Amino acid sequence: MNDDTAWVLVAITVCVAVYGLPSIIAFHRHHPNRWVILAVNALFGGTLVGWVVALVWALHAVHRPDQTGASQGGESGLNLFVNDTRRVALVAAPQGDGGGHASAPLSPADAVRELERLADLRTAGHIDDTEHRALKSAVLRGL
Repeated sequence: MNDDTAWVLVAITVCVAVYGLPSIIAFHRHHPNRWVILAVNALFGGTLVGWVVALVWALHAVHRPDQTGASQGGESGLNLFVNDTRRVALVAAPQGDGGGHASAPLSPADAVRELERLADLRTAGHIDDTEHRALKSAVLRGL
């Protein structure tokens, strides 16, 4: 192999690495949309605009709350699959003010509003029957 061939191979390798840089960054950072970024990079990376869009998307930070939470955050609008509403879980609020003091009981009107809100959540499919029963019990205990 002569020197010209070696330089051509090096140039091709550098070009492919620069072209694939958004995808490389997305996979290295374990971006939740890395496969979509790869598709955008592969399909539209030949245009400067498509490449820049893929690069900015790959570099964009994904908000991830602590792993104890059920939601995986991601409020940027670029994180298409991060805010999966089916993975969000309702957690009953702690009773009291955290200092061992009991919280004020709910008024009957507040309890009715809360029960109606829970029924709407169940009807809309945001919570299942088990969660609805548990949350309804917590409201009724707060009376």
